[in-house]
Amino acid sequence: MKKVLLATSALTLSAGFASADVSMSGTGGAGVFGANGADLSVYSGVDLGFSLSGASDNGMTFSASLDMGGGQTLDAGDFELDTQDMGVDDNVSVTIGVSGLTIVLSQNGVDDLYDDDIAGDIGISGAMGDLTYSVTTGLEDDDPTSLSVGYSAGAISGSVATSDEGDASNVSISYAMGDITVSAESDTDRTGADTSSVTVSYAMSDGMTVSLENSEDVNEISVAYSSGAISVGVSADDAATESWEATMAYDLGGGATFNLGTNQDETTFAGVGFSF
Repeated sequence: MKKVLLATSALTLSAGFASADVSMSGTGGAGVFGANGADLSVYSGVDLGFSLSGASDNGMTFSASLDMGGGQTLDAGDFELDTQDMGVDDNVSVTIGVSGLTIVLSQNGVDDLYDDDIAGDIGISGAMGDLTYSVTTGLEDDDPTSLSVGYSAGAISGSVATSDEGDASNVSISYAMGDITVSAESDTDRTGADTSSVTVSYAMSDGMTVSLENSEDVNEISVAYSSGAISVGVSADDAATESWEATMAYDLGGGATFNLGTNQDETTFAGVGFSF
């Protein structure tokens, strides 16, 4: 009953909106890609987003978005191609802002706050001073409920996220000391497996950042460098199956970027991405 009342209240608050502003944005790109040592092949694609936003006479805000696209676009961070669908989303998320709260309504379209592998129908978030909070839930009895709380004040920041699906939880904290940041994380996943990690990052004045992470006796080092239009990143670990990757991005101006990358699996890409 509480979940039904929550949804009904949110819908009631959304009445009486004024006309909305409509805008369009998008990303796209083209290049060559080869996974796991396979021959390079050409990819191309575009992802378009349409958004509507506005406000009611009493100051309540609202927004909604619609996504569509075609072909394949490069996900340089995950070394993979994302397929874009010419169709539109089955569920469109509507966001309402009122009295300092942000309310999101979307059937199975609001990400669980522990991990976006599952989703709910209703999301509510807000802030109280240095504290932020979010809740995601659904109307069906078997829908998961997840909570997150974040805190940031000066050099210290931390967050807690939990979900009743598998009793999963994540706790993290970080502390900045000038150019050095130390962070720690403890995680219990949906299967009950526990992991922890400690990371130390050092940001140098010449645009280089070096990070060292230890997680369950596996060490990973990463180096990032940025100067002007160029950014370079290299990372490697000493796991039983060692992994490494190297990427480069060059800002061509006007929303265009040239991307190049390779990793231990002999996955390689080179292409131009653009945004508008």
